[in-house]
Amino acid sequence: MERELGVQLPGDYKQMCEVFGCGEFSDFLHVLAVDDSKVFDLLIRWRGFLNDALEFGVGEDDVDPIFDPYRIYEPGKIGLIPWGSSRSADEFYWLVEPGTTGDWPILARVADSTNWRRFDISVPEFVFRVLTDPDFRPFGVSRTIPQPFFTPAAG
Repeated sequence: MERELGVQLPGDYKQMCEVFGCGEFSDFLHVLAVDDSKVFDLLIRWRGFLNDALEFGVGEDDVDPIFDPYRIYEPGKIGLIPWGSSRSADEFYWLVEPGTTGDWPILARVADSTNWRRFDISVPEFVFRVLTDPDFRPFGVSRTIPQPFFTPAAG
C-alpha cells in the first residue's frame, strides 16, 4: 500500500490499525485501514477520490473544488489522504507533503462545510479526543456516548 501511495504512513496509525483493524468507534467514527475486503479500506477510498477528480476534469495543477483549497494526494505532490469519516459525514484527512515521513497534520471538516480545521496531533490522539474529550468540538461525542467502544467492520 505504501508503495502505491509513495509515502510511509505514520507508525502510530499503522499500530492502531493492527490492533483494531477496520471498523467503527462508538457507532460514530470510521477509521480507514488496509483491508480491501472491508468497507473501510484506505486505498479504495483514496483511489475513488482520485478517479472522481479525473472524471470531473480536475487538472494536474488545479485545486479540486470538492476539497478547496486542497486536492487529493498524488505521489510527489502535496495533497490529502483520507484516513477516516463519521456517521454524520464529517471527513478526516492527512495533509501530506512529499519528502515528509508521516508526521502530517490532520485536516477535518464537518459535513457539508467548506471550512477546514487543522490539528497537529496524531490519528490515535484525534480518535481518543473524539471519543473522550467533551470539549473537542465539533467532533467530540463523549457528551452523548460516554463509554467508548469499537465495532469491527463486517467482512
